Amino acid sequence: MLKTPHDGVAAMLSPGTFGHGGAWGTQAWVDPVKGVAYVLMVQRSNFPNSDASEVRRAFQQAAAKALAKP
Repeated sequence: MLKTPHDGVAAMLSPGTFGHGGAWGTQAWVDPVKGVAYVLMVQRSNFPNSDASEVRRAFQQAAAKALAKP
């Protein structure tokens, strides 16, 4: 569980966000403050540090931008 936002992909998430990472990069995380659940499906062996990957950052930013549109 994220206690406080910090630099990197967690910067745009609310305190209390929680999630789970899979063995080959698949991730899911829920931001209960914003009422959003993110699911990033990746199946790639040796996907280094998927929590801090540029793939996750780009996905998270694109999803947040799309959800912010009226």
